[in-house]
Amino acid sequence: MKIRFLYLCFVLITISCRNERKEVLLADREAPLGWIYLKIYDDKSFEFISKGMMRDNDVYTGNYELKNDTLYFRYKDSIPKAGSKAIIQNGYVNYINGDYSESVQIKLNKLKGL
Repeated sequence: MKIRFLYLCFVLITISCRNERKEVLLADREAPLGWIYLKIYDDKSFEFISKGMMRDNDVYTGNYELKNDTLYFRYKDSIPKAGSKAIIQNGYVNYINGDYSESVQIKLNKLKGL
């Protein structure tokens, strides 16, 4: 009986640990009346967040791929006006194919391959 209980505890702990994702890149910048955040996780997912005092939070999620110094974002739903392609250089993530130029300063970078 004790062995079954311990085995069940082990399985539950293993399952709960698998769901934790770790941030490997954090970047942000101050925007008019708010902030822009980019959070990239070790499971190849990301969040692009636009927060403001006078508006709701816009959260864009999806998966990314890193090739050399370029990030390719695949969004789940809609694509923000910043775009879906960015270059990492000089401590910034610079979006290059959007309706406007977006740049967020890197605060944490543990991405492998850079």
